[in-house]
Amino acid sequence: MLLSSSAVDSPDAASNPIGASHLAVEKSLAAAGLTTTTLRPGGFDSNAFGWIEAIAAGRPIEHPYPDAALAMIHPLDIADIAVAALTGDELRGRTVSLTGPEPISFRAQIAALSAAVGREIPIVPITRDEGRTQLSRTMPPYIVDALLTVWARTTEEPETPADTAETLLGIPARTFEQWARENAGAFAPA
Repeated sequence: MLLSSSAVDSPDAASNPIGASHLAVEKSLAAAGLTTTTLRPGGFDSNAFGWIEAIAAGRPIEHPYPDAALAMIHPLDIADIAVAALTGDELRGRTVSLTGPEPISFRAQIAALSAAVGREIPIVPITRDEGRTQLSRTMPPYIVDALLTVWARTTEEPETPADTAETLLGIPARTFEQWARENAGAFAPA
């Protein structure tokens, strides 16, 4: 089994900095003649852990595209699908793009975290250049630019959900709101 990325589904995957490395691994496994189940999740709900420091300190979340809407996936949904792929035959040899049940904007994620922690967390729009500067503190520039491009696109056109725990396993897909409730303690004041 391979945990890849939904960036491979992008039309520019070969030149997309996120997609290219995952695509290379997928092609290598295919060339080796191995039967591989490939999971291609998009954004993880747990990416919100990147906001822990700001939220715990009572600072607003600054974001260049607060209304970008991605179909974020709960990590336990990925785990459930991986277990099914490793222990059963139904997913054997398949490539599956994975998302959560619905697109959710960064603004709505912050609202869900606000509800989970019991206090308002402001979200403040910033410019793309300000976002690039902030993200560049923790990520290489080629990843930053790829993320900003995806966020700009999904501000205008929310991501369409792909396969979920529900469509693949018949169990309800977990929502971001559920993830926020499960992890509220991580965002407690420092």
